[in-house]
Amino acid sequence: MKKTILIFMISSLLALTGCKQTHDIKDKPLSKETQSVPAETSKASHEKKTKGILNQLANQDFSIQGEHLSNADDETIIEFGKAFVNLFNGAVAEQEKILFEKYISNKDLRKFADKMLEITQKQDLQSGNSINYGLENEFEQAKLQHTEDNLCYLELAFQFEGSGMGSKMLITAENKSLKIVDFYFGSKDGVDTFATGHPAEREMSNPNLWLDEEWLKKVFDKLEDLEAVLTLDVTTSSLMFLSTKGWGVS
Repeated sequence: MKKTILIFMISSLLALTGCKQTHDIKDKPLSKETQSVPAETSKASHEKKTKGILNQLANQDFSIQGEHLSNADDETIIEFGKAFVNLFNGAVAEQEKILFEKYISNKDLRKFADKMLEITQKQDLQSGNSINYGLENEFEQAKLQHTEDNLCYLELAFQFEGSGMGSKMLITAENKSLKIVDFYFGSKDGVDTFATGHPAEREMSNPNLWLDEEWLKKVFDKLEDLEAVLTLDVTTSSLMFLSTKGWGVS
């Protein structure tokens, strides 16, 4: 009888100990290694989602019903302009290479947009931009004006995280698809300001501007100069860093 009671007491004690250990495990805070897993997963999920949105914007078609632009297309034109802004600024923020073929048909303007994106991304990495770039921008009331047959001028003011900016576009329709024939982002340290002129001088009324060989040469020469300066700044910063570390550079 005593033996039976003793066995019962030992079993009960073991059971209680097991329950306490289980309770302690549940209450024990996660280690830093364990806590970092959800954060990394969340970051990867965010990057995947953002890249998906950028790809969707880059491949989105904006079409109209008729052969030429009309007032009935105003809403589509404005959404087209907003999509281009989000695509460009989102690509800067995420340091992603994207294509502008759905938005720009002129190969020289598209080449300019590609190079402008590349240089703006370099500026952003070097903290050389006064603008906060992001994918989801807040837009103010758009200004849209039909200037000529199958041509309209769109002006968008927007901001991201309190950082304001403006964009101007000259838009047309080609085979019922909207296309940009000229654009400008109005920021004082913007690549297009350096390469194409001050906002007060930069007119958006010439649909053939990017067919002008003389204009093109000046613009791309300035882009080369700006890129050289950025490269020099990186080299200088690297040398200064090495100097502060006491490492000689021969």
